[in-house]
Amino acid sequence: MVGLEIAECLGTPLTDTSRGLTLLQASGLLHGEPDAFRPTSVRLRIAEPLLAFEHAAVRPQRPALEQQDPDEVWRRARPVFRSAVVAPHFAQLCRDWAKNYADQAVFGAQPATAAHGSLLDPEQRPGPDAEADVVVRGRADARTGPLLSVGLARWDEAMDLRHLAHIRRLLTLLAAHGEDVTHTRPACHSGGGGGAGARRAGARARAGRPPPPDRWCSSVSTGCTRAISPAATARTRRVRR
Repeated sequence: MVGLEIAECLGTPLTDTSRGLTLLQASGLLHGEPDAFRPTSVRLRIAEPLLAFEHAAVRPQRPALEQQDPDEVWRRARPVFRSAVVAPHFAQLCRDWAKNYADQAVFGAQPATAAHGSLLDPEQRPGPDAEADVVVRGRADARTGPLLSVGLARWDEAMDLRHLAHIRRLLTLLAAHGEDVTHTRPACHSGGGGGAGARRAGARARAGRPPPPDRWCSSVSTGCTRAISPAATARTRRVRR
């Protein structure tokens, strides 16, 4: 239960925490969505980028800003800004693109949802969950639609075979949980383009030739997609400056 976890973290009563979360969501400042792989888990994110910037990058540095050189403070805060503000915002732009703007041919069917997904990885215990930034599902009468694509989003790095290997691991875990991944398309959503290995894998897939077995599984196709709309591209360029 997300509200209970937040209440325990803040040390406040659950009723007060739930009321605050409800108000924030009603005002559009906080957004909650089910995990793409674990629908009973809800992921909360700050919907307003300026508030995310204030919370992650400015607030922790406020005392230093009053006493130290602002350029030096910003140099220390920039990595947090990139990882905690820009990267999640770019991932959300990619999810919006996948759901609302991508051509049907990109994923093989019309997307119905695009969300973040996480899975427990037995080989990484203890350790972080295996995560995907852009999980696209199609339309279906049942609650969970077919899994069209599992992708990663990296706004400032070229994506290569190590990213594809991460997605391959996710697909293996999903298959072990009974998910049909036969037609699931791996996707690399990148603001920095694709590395040579990813481009070769994409070229093989487009030509109908599976990559070598030690590089990728032949049951899925792959491509390194610059998965952002023109408006998203403009916003990303402004952030970089």
